[in-house]
Amino acid sequence: MSNRTEDTTTSKSTMKVAVATGFGDIDSDVHIRTDWPRPSLKDDDIAFYKKQHDIKPKDDVRFMVIRVLSCALAPGDVRILSGKTSYMQLPPGGHPYVPGSDVCGVVEEVQDGETKFKVGDVVVSRFDEPRPLGGLAEYRLVRTDLSERAPTKLSPEQCCGLPASGMAAKLLAERYVQGGDRVLILGGSGGVGTMLCQYVKLRGASFIAATSTTKALVESLGADVVIDYRTTNWWEMEEFQKEKFDVVLDLVGGDNWEKGGLSGKAIKRGATYAALVTGVRTEIVVQNTRDVIYVVLWFMSRILRSRLDPRVPRWVAPEALELREGYLAGLFRDFDEGRIRPVLDPASPFPFTEEGVREAFRLQKSIHAHGKVVVKVSDP
Repeated sequence: MSNRTEDTTTSKSTMKVAVATGFGDIDSDVHIRTDWPRPSLKDDDIAFYKKQHDIKPKDDVRFMVIRVLSCALAPGDVRILSGKTSYMQLPPGGHPYVPGSDVCGVVEEVQDGETKFKVGDVVVSRFDEPRPLGGLAEYRLVRTDLSERAPTKLSPEQCCGLPASGMAAKLLAERYVQGGDRVLILGGSGGVGTMLCQYVKLRGASFIAATSTTKALVESLGADVVIDYRTTNWWEMEEFQKEKFDVVLDLVGGDNWEKGGLSGKAIKRGATYAALVTGVRTEIVVQNTRDVIYVVLWFMSRILRSRLDPRVPRWVAPEALELREGYLAGLFRDFDEGRIRPVLDPASPFPFTEEGVREAFRLQKSIHAHGKVVVKVSDP
């Protein structure tokens, strides 16, 4: 049983969605369909969701249906489309599937006994790891424990990019940055980086440097020095070799650890090097069991090297998607009270059309977005 609103404008059984029909090519594998089954709180729909997200049938998880207003893309959306992480992230049913990560929307239907949310609430919902699925749709079945009422002073387009990226930025800053630290942020102008710069400043860092090609934007978010990574290697800069960093927060990956972290040239002994394993320039391929073993060994080798060699900073891979009761509410207060501001890429929001969704994917894939990449799905 459930409580729901009456919809007299669209079909009650189908909806408009974006779908991915294959691996690799945005133009040939991303499409719009208008005949996709609309989700409900019926047992079959909930069972299907649990199967897609590896939730045991008997697990006590509560759901609601929302009408989606806006959807944010993330690196995981591009990673699944590429096929490189199909072993872990492609849904059990394979293609076609509905991509799309975090969303902002209006509650349409709640389960009987629901006390936190009611029909008509504007909410923000984070995707269910490890698979960012289902956001680019007119309606979405979401978990109540991954949802919170939306910040009251932000638009739906600003809100939808907060649960994963904003929470990751907040947790990274709170766990690794202390007042007075000299901090280097690798990737200061992406979806996470734009909020991380602000949270590091809020934590009282004495000096913040960040890599980016958008100097004015990142300076406006709190950075003291912005390094153009296209022309300059941060570990070779004389000023940083003289006054080294206490903390490096690496959102990019690539060769930053091998060339910069291991050299120790610009990082203090005993410093922390916190790296997102899914950095935008880190090539992760997980297509079979052998790949899983390789990733685990790669992960462990970095930890062991950084623990056994005193000249090397302490490498850690934080759980950036951890979400406990009250986390989202606390995050949203930071935005409502003006301590942190959201940043959308100037091209956002994209329209919910075939070309609009493809353009959003191209921008996310380029790894040159300056802020969150967002698709506007419908009007409030």
